[in-house]
Amino acid sequence: PDVGRIAEHVMPECAPAVITRHAERFAVEPPVIWLGWGARHAAGPIRQLVERLGARVMCSPRAKGIFPEDHSRFLGVTGLGGHTRVDELLAAERPTHTLVLGTRMGESTSFWDPALTPSQGFIHVDVDPAAFGVSYPAIATEAIVCEVGAYVRALVDELGSRPAVTIVDDAEPLPGLAPRDGGGVRPQQLLAGLQRVIVDGSDAWLMAESGNAFCWSTHLLRYREPGRYRVSTQFGSMGHATTGVVGAALARSGKAFALVGDGAMMMLNELHAAVQYRAEAVWVILNDACYLMCAQGMRVMGWEPFHCELPRVDFVALARAIGADGERVEREADIDAALARALAARGPWVLDVTIDPREAPP
Repeated sequence: PDVGRIAEHVMPECAPAVITRHAERFAVEPPVIWLGWGARHAAGPIRQLVERLGARVMCSPRAKGIFPEDHSRFLGVTGLGGHTRVDELLAAERPTHTLVLGTRMGESTSFWDPALTPSQGFIHVDVDPAAFGVSYPAIATEAIVCEVGAYVRALVDELGSRPAVTIVDDAEPLPGLAPRDGGGVRPQQLLAGLQRVIVDGSDAWLMAESGNAFCWSTHLLRYREPGRYRVSTQFGSMGHATTGVVGAALARSGKAFALVGDGAMMMLNELHAAVQYRAEAVWVILNDACYLMCAQGMRVMGWEPFHCELPRVDFVALARAIGADGERVEREADIDAALARALAARGPWVLDVTIDPREAPP
């Protein structure tokens, strides 16, 4: 059966005795909380729980923003494009238990890394019984079939009479680079601009395509609220964001941005559909004339890259030929102003960014 659809109507809840037992355990020793996409509707109660316990939090790539990424209790993102800081902090202070909320901890979320496991076991909350024990079958798991929000709210209520832990604001500042004039745009600089203009300066949604776009955005962007960032982690199919951004823009009747590679953009896009429906979709294209993740992966393997280079495309000319518009960005100093124009533009827009291919993604 489709457990997810059933859960929308049944809303399975946790036995009060289990909530009491967990509250007593966590009050003595807070768990590390591992958030997944399934926790996206429980952002408020999760923050209450974290600050009540003083717990540490990490999340999957799809779960960015469910807990504020600039919060001092946030360790980082796990998996593809994630943060090595998570591994380092867990190695220094390994948790006894990890409370897993709404993630299967699959390949792109964990790479099944034993460094992410607790010393005694997982307490795993999910509406889908098939999620339990899939990724770490050798680690003891207490399976809780329950809607994540219902579980967390019950736990917060149970802890209600206990004093909250004092939170020390020790969040790390965002890394920064000085703009340079030439050599192509470094992805780090483009992402810094996206953070300033789009993430912090608007309510627009942002989708990241498979490949280096996924890694750069997952690693560098920081969200303070859920529902504004989207990546595909199941199959990672190219074309997920180059096409999906049109539907996202139409669904919210407002701006949706897609960070995409030039290879994905040429493989599959819906520019013409965006023109037809006047979707407020913006494609920010990492134009490096290459399937760059493939080429970089081959070099890591000690090979000389083959069949990775692409004829460079003028995406602004392509957009205009179809009925959309856009502009090219070749200098790092021009990033913020170009993004602001893309944000203000009406209808579909292409931002064709000439990327320095020498920068290795996280």
